[in-house]
Amino acid sequence: MVKHIIEDNILIAQYANAPTYSMNFDSLVSIRDAVKKVREDDSLKGLIFTGEGKFFCSGFDLPTFLGFKGREDVLKFFNAEEEMLYEIFTCPKPVIAAINGHCTAGGFIVAMGCDYRIATDNQKAKMGMTEIKIGMSLTIAEMELVRSGCNSERTVRDVMYNGEMYRFDGAKQIGLVDEIVPEAELIAAAKKKVCAWWDQPGHAFSNIKYCLRYPISSQMRYRLDNENWQDGLCQVLTSPQTRAVIEMVQKMMTGGK
Repeated sequence: MVKHIIEDNILIAQYANAPTYSMNFDSLVSIRDAVKKVREDDSLKGLIFTGEGKFFCSGFDLPTFLGFKGREDVLKFFNAEEEMLYEIFTCPKPVIAAINGHCTAGGFIVAMGCDYRIATDNQKAKMGMTEIKIGMSLTIAEMELVRSGCNSERTVRDVMYNGEMYRFDGAKQIGLVDEIVPEAELIAAAKKKVCAWWDQPGHAFSNIKYCLRYPISSQMRYRLDNENWQDGLCQVLTSPQTRAVIEMVQKMMTGGK
């Protein structure tokens, strides 16, 4: 579940799928709807992603993955997921990640696809990609968003190969986070950034963003439309070994439930 909240002419997409605030198929649809509304509604200045409680977003919904019966189920989810990420990345208005808590896996990918990332000063919350530790890689759009959000190829390498989780202060040091603010100021800071960028004469932000992101977005679009990324993904997500690891992670995240 993703709530849509409009405040000060800004749409806030808030992950609300407790307890881990993961993204199921309905979440993908809801996020795409949010991006579409921001893109098409002239009264809206931009989009803010945030979460509830201790999580920004834990990633894609593991029970959904465990429910995949075969290739058709996998592709229904990931075709929608890849388009969602592409639409976030190419939204012509400011997209800000207001990272209130743990930000991992798919949640981390969404944050990396945003134009700016603001995190709270929560010393317990962490962010990162642990996919390598559960035997999973990234899809085309996922990898391009992570690469775009990192400030160097070396950072991409370390984030992906090491599978470490970073506290927000450490994440800021390596460029994964742009700004850290007190929790009570998080949404206000995100709104301020949206307005600072959008309220310029002629909304020049849109064309600047297009120019900055076109080399990546055009490559992403071409690869999604022309490469066979589906076969390997389906093989991994339907394999008994991967499913066993996902089941183990799911139990760890939910206290054995």
